Amino acid sequence: MTWRRSACPHGRTNWRHWTTPPSPHSGSNGLARHPRAGKAGRAARSQNALRLTGGDWRGRRLDFPLLPGLRPTLSQGRERLFNWLQFDLAGRRVLDAFAGSGVLGLEALSRRAAEVVFLEQERQAAAAIREHLQRLDAMARGQVYCVDALGWLQQAGQPFDVVFLDPPFSADLFQHSLQALAASRAVAPGTLVYLETPRTFTPTLRPGWHMHREARSGSLFQRLLRVERTESGD
Repeated sequence: MTWRRSACPHGRTNWRHWTTPPSPHSGSNGLARHPRAGKAGRAARSQNALRLTGGDWRGRRLDFPLLPGLRPTLSQGRERLFNWLQFDLAGRRVLDAFAGSGVLGLEALSRRAAEVVFLEQERQAAAAIREHLQRLDAMARGQVYCVDALGWLQQAGQPFDVVFLDPPFSADLFQHSLQALAASRAVAPGTLVYLETPRTFTPTLRPGWHMHREARSGSLFQRLLRVERTESGD
């Protein structure tokens, strides 16, 4: 997920890893501190933290930037998703498109995914994901690209086993994201696609795509789709 357009270094089509040094107002992890002090400040900071729910790093706390529209998947929703995926992650390649806080991709790495590619257009959020990978000693298994996810999909070269598709709710990109993913080389027969949307949205599935799991979680719908056939007919 992402929240606003932000020019990345060297333009939007630079697919290299990107990071930035901490700002003068950042903590040691490079994440912006909330400007308020005392109890109110501590309460505000606690709202931009979460813990991983399973795997090797279960219970590890992650902080993420205070940014407009930031909406990490809550722990109950993550537990349901990774119960669905429990036999489909170890040793697999994962794409976390619209990564936002990066929590879904980090949960996958905690459960021993072989590789996770994070796509996040917001500079500060992308830098925070990279900080998490460094702290978890997982740089060899995680790649962070500060890019527009839809543009990146047009140039994807290899398919992934699992794709997390969680675009910003305010942008209304759900169907467009499914179409862009289906038209890309990022999926192949057998790919599992997780889609998180408002409960008012009903996806139109692409030919050869099938509903594998679905559940309502408060005001959200969680869906796991399976690709049986790609648009190229494979």
